[in-house]
Amino acid sequence: MARYQTLRPWLAVLGFLAIVALGSNPATAQPPGPELFAVDPRTPLELWGAIDYLTRTGQAPKAVPYLERFNKSKIDDPTWIAIRDRYGAGSILRLDDDKSVRKYTEPLIKSFTTAMRKVARSPERIARLVGELTSDSAEEQDFGVRKLREAGSFAAPRLAAVLVQPGLSAEDRALLVRNMGRLDDSAIPGLAAMLDSPNAVLASDAATALGLIGDPEALPFLAYPAAAADGRPPVKAAAQAAIAKITGRPFSAQLSSPVQVLTAAAWAYHRHQVEFDDDPILIWKWDAAKGAPAPFETARSEAEATLGLRFAREALRLDPANHAAQVVQLSLALEKSIERTGYGDFPAKDQAVYTAAVASGAGVLADVMKTAVADGKTDLAAAAVQALGRVVKPRDLAGPRLNPLVEALYGPGRRIQFAAAKALVDLDPKGLFPGSSRVVPILARFVLHQPDSRAIVIDANPNRGSQIAGFLIELGYDSELEPVPAQGFRAAIESADVELILVSYDLFRPGWNLKDLLANLKADSRTATIPLLIYGPLELAAKHPNLKSDFPGVRLLVQPASAALLKAQLGAPKPSLPTEERAAYSNEAIALFARITSTPGSSFTKDLPAALPLLAADLIGTDSAPTTAAVLGRIPHPDAQRALADVLLDPSRTPEFRGQVAKALVASIDTFGALVSADQEARLTEALRVEAGSPVAGDLARVTQALSRKTPGSRGRPVGGARLGPGAAR
Repeated sequence: MARYQTLRPWLAVLGFLAIVALGSNPATAQPPGPELFAVDPRTPLELWGAIDYLTRTGQAPKAVPYLERFNKSKIDDPTWIAIRDRYGAGSILRLDDDKSVRKYTEPLIKSFTTAMRKVARSPERIARLVGELTSDSAEEQDFGVRKLREAGSFAAPRLAAVLVQPGLSAEDRALLVRNMGRLDDSAIPGLAAMLDSPNAVLASDAATALGLIGDPEALPFLAYPAAAADGRPPVKAAAQAAIAKITGRPFSAQLSSPVQVLTAAAWAYHRHQVEFDDDPILIWKWDAAKGAPAPFETARSEAEATLGLRFAREALRLDPANHAAQVVQLSLALEKSIERTGYGDFPAKDQAVYTAAVASGAGVLADVMKTAVADGKTDLAAAAVQALGRVVKPRDLAGPRLNPLVEALYGPGRRIQFAAAKALVDLDPKGLFPGSSRVVPILARFVLHQPDSRAIVIDANPNRGSQIAGFLIELGYDSELEPVPAQGFRAAIESADVELILVSYDLFRPGWNLKDLLANLKADSRTATIPLLIYGPLELAAKHPNLKSDFPGVRLLVQPASAALLKAQLGAPKPSLPTEERAAYSNEAIALFARITSTPGSSFTKDLPAALPLLAADLIGTDSAPTTAAVLGRIPHPDAQRALADVLLDPSRTPEFRGQVAKALVASIDTFGALVSADQEARLTEALRVEAGSPVAGDLARVTQALSRKTPGSRGRPVGGARLGPGAAR
């Protein structure tokens, strides 16, 4: 059973108990007679009599021994019914009013609810009550309707069976359908499943009953049978009449078309806006083998997929070209695929959904990405970007406006940005295009991979900031302190490993103040999704009441005095990317840089100097260092050669790696001329003398020979007029 409004689970339980109590007409709870206390209560019913009296008269603590004994008793369904009939559901709920007995409330409600559901859903009971619906007595009909409401959709199979009985008279059918229409919205899923019956008369009766119930929740189920061009005429007419009954408008004058109703319902399931009442969740479908509606137990995610995709597909059957329906259908399919396989295994483990996504075209994929970003579904947006990269052509990138694939470079979430950067490198566009200068900086952020989650502390007070950074180290973070806000911002955007940013409340340094820093961190896509916390004194929230409203998502912390207190306030923040995934991204980023530097005329070559500091840092003890060395050897910039020279001059590095670096350095010198410093050139010559006969002697000799071939006056300048700077933003 589903609802379009969000209900708290506790209120849902209360509602159910209220429904169960209806019609039972429980007698006003009476205090147990003197004989029950003269003789110690023993049976469950006697024990509950004592519990009810004590809690109702303000003596709840004295009820604890009786509650303990009651819980140890074996409570059968007839006993729960007797308790309900004598004392009412409120007798249990009253336990929640006193803390001394509050802990008993939830388990008792659970046991009570289970028993009541079992009784209410008994096939024998339902059959008896359905028989009352065609009684000559109005009172018996009322009783049957009232009690069947407790069964909800579980009354539907018996109702369907009676409606298809050969001997059912027209008068009894009409009476039965009219009384079905007096059930409440809990019967909607079961009645809606009847709409799929091959028996057109039964489906029409179900539509009529749904219209009489009058709840808008039934509208998506009625929309397709009411509008389908090839629909069965009696079902179509009944569905249209039901929609008119529910909305108060003729079907031809509805404010929303059937396609719009179906699409809106699909979006509601996609956005998790539908509350399910059953636990476990039940989906009602027409069971052809049974010839009746039947419940199927499923997880919430699968229930959302089943119903959401159903409505999206029905919308597309009515209008195959409807863009909104295409977007919601693909959004649902992609998201559920990612949930099943995990983002890291998509699309490898679900090629069917990925192929369908690619086939949907750039327009649909772009809107899937945009709506996913707006809904905060960053993994879905990243999956859409992956498929979009297969659809966009290099020529599509030109023009005054950013292509959606380029827009994804500015999207929130690292997976989105990386997917977009990779897709653009895969396209291998020739020439510049709007946003092209963003690709290299995005990839550069993924080059370095730290084994621990990284945290940035921004605090102008070095003693306090160092203490907070130290606490974070104790909690397993690789933390660093930045005293200047602008420097802290740069530290946060330069790497994809930053998982947490902590800022002191009293940033009043020249340049950026606290609000300037927060505004920049929230506005930049590289930092917008990183957890951002402000720490200060206990009265911080009172002194700065607008911080959380001005900067949504920001959390306020009381300045901790220990790592344990900091942990208690942080909870267990989940890293935005798992460690294994960050490592994989680092290796892939290096591989993408290798492709860029190996591709003549790449659109991204001119921006490579911007990545040099991080590429140079990757030469220090990483698995990807040999590839990074080759990349640096193909970048025409002094810093690239000088980073290679520093590694070659380091005797602590392995001879094998030094040989790889020497090869990259020789290639760079031969291509771009000598860009190493004069000091490095002298040290290389000295290293050749000192390490003569060592495994790297030949490598050092090849480098010095290359330096001897350098063009006079070429030191410090790239050859061929290549620009050194990162280039103007494009």
